Amino acid sequence: MKRELKPEEHEEIVKAIDAGDRVKAKRIYLSATEGNLTEAQNFIKSLTVESEAAEADRLSKVSVRH
Repeated sequence: MKRELKPEEHEEIVKAIDAGDRVKAKRIYLSATEGNLTEAQNFIKSLTVESEAAEADRLSKVSVRH
């Protein structure tokens, strides 16, 4: 039965994505939730999009200051 991620598991996945290690992120997700590969891929993809958007926002704020 699938379970929700604990906050520390979520953070570990985010760190793996930020490091560019999507395979590790999927492995953590699958191990933690006992979900399937499609769920893991969709979860990782959504976090990647969020991370990229946050980075773009951060960069735009930095460039406005200069």
